[in-house]
Amino acid sequence: MTLIPHAIPLINDPQVVHALAARWRRTRTLLLLSVGVLPVAIGIVCIVLAGMTSAGQRIMPWWSAIPAVAAAACAWALLSWLRRNGLSDPHSWLPATTLMTGAQLVLGVLPGSGIALRLSPGAAIAVKALCAAGVLGAGSASALARLAHRSLLSAPILELGSTAFPLVLDSSGARVVIGTDRVDWTTRHGSRVDAGVSFARILRVTAHSHAIMLHTASGSWTVPVADPATAQALLRRRIMWWEERRDAAAEREQRRYLDLVTLLAAVSGEATRGGISVTVDSNGLTTGIALSPEVRELEPDLLAAQLMACVQKARVDARKQVQDLVLDHAGDQMAKASH
Repeated sequence: MTLIPHAIPLINDPQVVHALAARWRRTRTLLLLSVGVLPVAIGIVCIVLAGMTSAGQRIMPWWSAIPAVAAAACAWALLSWLRRNGLSDPHSWLPATTLMTGAQLVLGVLPGSGIALRLSPGAAIAVKALCAAGVLGAGSASALARLAHRSLLSAPILELGSTAFPLVLDSSGARVVIGTDRVDWTTRHGSRVDAGVSFARILRVTAHSHAIMLHTASGSWTVPVADPATAQALLRRRIMWWEERRDAAAEREQRRYLDLVTLLAAVSGEATRGGISVTVDSNGLTTGIALSPEVRELEPDLLAAQLMACVQKARVDARKQVQDLVLDHAGDQMAKASH
């Protein structure tokens, strides 16, 4: 399984993929180094330090391996986070990388070096060199994570509006964040003001001098930006992308609903008892009764009782089928919502 896909993730538009291909190639290389190669290398440094503690020792103390295990766990946690949901938020690459590689230093490299120096004083030079390599690796990982973020999102182009990446527009005294379904901004002229508007409320976006105007049914919002034309184009493109995804999701849900209705209409509960067969539909209404020749010997009261028992059993069968279909539909919806 590829840790980071070769094609930019979460995008289905070929034109957008092509326009961002060069950026993604640079970003992917930097991200592989910062989140994959260097944290793993720091983990290997800790493993080597743990191995050096056995020099001159008949048996390596078990506790000397704790720093190596901690460093390896941090590297695994960082890789797992990136693969699971880290790719969708480039702004988290630097803090996540700094946190995990810093934890590798504090929990792995530094205590591992101290243990190795104490148990193998003859290898002091090698231990110090490994410690320096670990510190350098952690610093380099953070720097490369910053470069990866800048390579992808600096100097924003229009095609970035058709992605799920949060777009941050900074200007003097203001910060605008264009998300996947809303735009939020913070202004610091005098006192700090935080505000935001969901895309569903925005009717149109216009550009003015040093600001963009968000027009809604309840009024207009003035958002200060350094480049109003670029901010307007990016926000319009993101709103269009959001509307396409919303309409596609509504269409998929409508198809799923129609499929569910079709399956429910085809539900048929059945029951057989004492030569009597009964079928009912999804509403529990009887749609068929079949009697075998052996029922001629039954008393009318017994025949009526068995017939009613078959009807009840058939209704239970139909009700269970309906419940299973509805629960499967709800389970699929929850699974999609969680992703």
